Amino acid sequence: MQYRALVGVYKQLEQTTKRLEKTDILSRFLITVPDDELSHVLLLLQVRVFPQWDSREVGMSTQLLLKAIALATGIAQEKAEAHWAQSGDLGATAAAFIAKKTQATLFSQELSTKKVFDNLFKLAEQEGQGTVDKKLKLVAELLTSATPEEAKYLVRTVLAELRIGLGEGTIRDAVVW
Repeated sequence: MQYRALVGVYKQLEQTTKRLEKTDILSRFLITVPDDELSHVLLLLQVRVFPQWDSREVGMSTQLLLKAIALATGIAQEKAEAHWAQSGDLGATAAAFIAKKTQATLFSQELSTKKVFDNLFKLAEQEGQGTVDKKLKLVAELLTSATPEEAKYLVRTVLAELRIGLGEGTIRDAVVW
């Protein structure tokens, strides 16, 4: 499943405050998700990579995300920091800089939910020497292939601050529907 489909749902959920409307949007979306991808799509909707009982975390700081944005776009990190200070949303900063990136890439592919989930999973597994560089490259890889809207939600997912007003109860109700 393409990540842009999930981003479309994020946008719809962000635009409404009505719980029943969110449940309806989500239930209609979940029907379209292939069975083999449902578990990781549900985790992404909860802004998680691991189930709730698992204590592992992605462990990525805002400063490292700023570096990843700079690496993926070719724009100075200081400019990203200034934009972030003004907007207050690092996801919006990523979207703005991806839209006007100067960094050309040799290879870019359309993001899938599986690719996003796998890279986020790898972020949490990184340990030892060179961890920071590996994490930086994993996020930059996603950002170079992302559209501005995808970049916005990717960064928010890494920070576990999706800002779409979706709780576990709404997800549960959507599954039931």
